Amino acid sequence: MNEKNNILVFIAITFSLSILLSLFIGFTGGHDSKFIWLQFASMPIPAITVLIMTNLFKAPVLKEIKWNKLPVYWLVLALLLMPVTIHITCLPLIKFLNNGVFPWQTWLKAKEEGLYISPNNFGWGSLTSGELIFKIFINALTGVVIVSVLAFLEEVGWRAWMLPRLIKQFNVRKGIFIGSLIWALWHVPFMLSGILYLKAMPTYLIVLINPFGIFGAGLVISWLWTKTKSLWIVSIAHGALNNWGQYAFKYMQDSKTNLQSQQIWLSIGVNGSLLILGLLIFITMKNSSDDKTTANMSIANSRA
Repeated sequence: MNEKNNILVFIAITFSLSILLSLFIGFTGGHDSKFIWLQFASMPIPAITVLIMTNLFKAPVLKEIKWNKLPVYWLVLALLLMPVTIHITCLPLIKFLNNGVFPWQTWLKAKEEGLYISPNNFGWGSLTSGELIFKIFINALTGVVIVSVLAFLEEVGWRAWMLPRLIKQFNVRKGIFIGSLIWALWHVPFMLSGILYLKAMPTYLIVLINPFGIFGAGLVISWLWTKTKSLWIVSIAHGALNNWGQYAFKYMQDSKTNLQSQQIWLSIGVNGSLLILGLLIFITMKNSSDDKTTANMSIANSRA
């Protein structure tokens, strides 16, 4: 089977599995389903598809992956570029929507004795300011590690398997654009089923807004792939986006009067900032014949 057909089969399998999972969750209660824990089964779908493509269709991940490469410069960008962009955009927006103040959760205000009394579900107990900073740091660090491991299962399919083949079929810019669009559309069944859920946000608005941010993030992550060929870098970038992208907002309290409005504006801010960042990077890209040649050689080698 030629590479064009391989790509089409890969897309068909990943979308079919995402739709099947979404239908199951949707018909058993959506976000309130007792099976909602199966949402974590969504991220291994691309990796499962790669196994199918490798074993049934003899189309493995290409040999251009640099398994032992983790460049520090790109690691910093992978960790911070998208989360910082989101926070620079959305923190002022949240402050504006709340009459010039940040709506931090009440426990983040120290008691008279200088202690912070964390919620019971945190399991942190009473904390000094130094202990609170340490707990938040450890929480952020462990969170991004865990989520990056899950993201690895996606990236091995989207960036390591599909993107080089799209670049071979088209060119770097078209390959990145098409790959990011496919990745964004793949998330739509999860939005419709309640797997991707935002409190107080109507489903139709999630479907209308979120794909634009996912598309923008896809452009950024694909750019990181073309620059590094490192599966670790793109997995960490994906994990940092999922875990740190709205990290500060995890410690803010819900509005008691206009929750839906604020959630909608936050979603617009998050997804709009990702879309703009992705497009800014995309329009500065140049089609590199070296990248396309590398993809061609790698595909040829994978068949040998």
